[in-house]
Amino acid sequence: MKHPTYFVTLLAAGVFLAGCDGDDGMNGMDGSDGADGLNSLVATRDIPKGDAVCLGGGLALDSGLDTNRNDVLDAGEVTSTELLECAATPLIRALHASPDAPAVNIWVNGATALTDVDYAQGSGFLPVVEENVVQVEAITPAGNAVVIDADVNLDYSTEASIIAVNTVADGIRALPVINNSDERIREGYFRAQVVHASPSAPPVDVYVTELGADLLASAPVNGAMTPLAFESFTGRVEVPAGAYQIRITVAGDATKTAVFDSGEIDLPAGADLMIVAIENVGPGDTPVQLIVLDGAAATQLNDVNTPASVVAVHLSPDAPAVDILADVNGTAVNEAIALVRNVSFGEFCDLNGVPAPGDYTISIAENADNSIVRLQFPLVVDQGDEATAIVSGFLSSGTTAITALPLAGDTRSIFTETKLRITHGSPSTPDVDLYLVPAGTDISDAMVTPSFAAVPFGASTPMLSIANGTYDAIVTLQGSKTAAIELLGLNFAGGEVLDVIARDPNIDGSEGTLPLPLVIDYSAVPACPAP
Repeated sequence: MKHPTYFVTLLAAGVFLAGCDGDDGMNGMDGSDGADGLNSLVATRDIPKGDAVCLGGGLALDSGLDTNRNDVLDAGEVTSTELLECAATPLIRALHASPDAPAVNIWVNGATALTDVDYAQGSGFLPVVEENVVQVEAITPAGNAVVIDADVNLDYSTEASIIAVNTVADGIRALPVINNSDERIREGYFRAQVVHASPSAPPVDVYVTELGADLLASAPVNGAMTPLAFESFTGRVEVPAGAYQIRITVAGDATKTAVFDSGEIDLPAGADLMIVAIENVGPGDTPVQLIVLDGAAATQLNDVNTPASVVAVHLSPDAPAVDILADVNGTAVNEAIALVRNVSFGEFCDLNGVPAPGDYTISIAENADNSIVRLQFPLVVDQGDEATAIVSGFLSSGTTAITALPLAGDTRSIFTETKLRITHGSPSTPDVDLYLVPAGTDISDAMVTPSFAAVPFGASTPMLSIANGTYDAIVTLQGSKTAAIELLGLNFAGGEVLDVIARDPNIDGSEGTLPLPLVIDYSAVPACPAP
């Protein structure tokens, strides 16, 4: 590529001698001619890819003196260089959007880029090279396995968002979304792009409007004639910064009823956003939730009506049927909001609609007379939170007092494993040992030791990730090899999410004297009775 060369001629200045008053003296001899000055030259130059200073190539402005007087700025004459253009290094970021896949590690060109990335989690941009091998490694209890192996070829000044989509059962795969990275955003604007990454959601229309705008009079950002289907995405659009509302409707719905509503959100000037709709695996009726990638991190954006979910478990043997009431902290009155009515000993149910965010005092009151409150405990929830609240212990004096045993919720089903937690919730039973062993294992063998030893009342194991297979779960008194609870031949095929809680038998003796297991299968938790 030829670029123009410019020069400046150095001019000589004449020197005038002023004569002094008096007679003129004799003229002196002429001096010798001075040497011609050097031209100063500037020239533009293409920078090839691979340059040590500008790896991606670009354009430079060189300057210097034309020492050989050939009116060309040769390489040896350059004394100063200014970069006019320099292609940016390619960039990659990742998002885990496979709803039934385990946490993953991400490798780029054989090197670890990200570790332990769980569902709905994403990264900021990472610099890479032009030709990349991206591998996604699923973390499973049976051993890690590469589930995505993709070649991602990028030019300089481009960025790739690699989204792991689809279910494991149907074949997890990579959805690459590639954009230019050197396009500036107009002053006072933000830029956004929308991606449909929810395998169970139908084609949709996405609206970004002023708060409360009439959707019937609004146009979707994906275009009125091009519904956004799974694995498709819009172009990048620039919109003036300000307060907006994001709503999603099912394509073809003439009423334009929103199935997702962000409420009012602030979208600042200069923000460069990718908004990804992924499957909602938590509380609430909306089929999707949104993940916002801003180049540095991933942020979850909930539907404005997303509640919290609490599974209530009544395991206090001598307590009557109860109601569960909520008082909103920070107000002068006790609202006594009825969350659930008439839960009896041994029963459990899902309150899939606790208003969130919320800061509550929960009262366990007798169903027959709500003025008799047997237990109170605090409950602070955010949108999308899940929890299991066990009420155990005795009302009668001299024994373990009635108490709440709160457990964090973790109910997302993972195709490659079974999630299992075991809780000691039997108030009349001392510390126990827990065995989780392959089916048929003789725990009386001295070589077989407890998986968890000396577990006291109220304690739980972590949520365990268990490989597919058949197992025995056995509970004994601490130091004993005699089973108090046996769950034999548990067949784990993957995808199950289970809580196993040791409880007391009925106080009337009809269930014997040994503790009994209560198994909660989170794929089939009954809804709590309506208040």
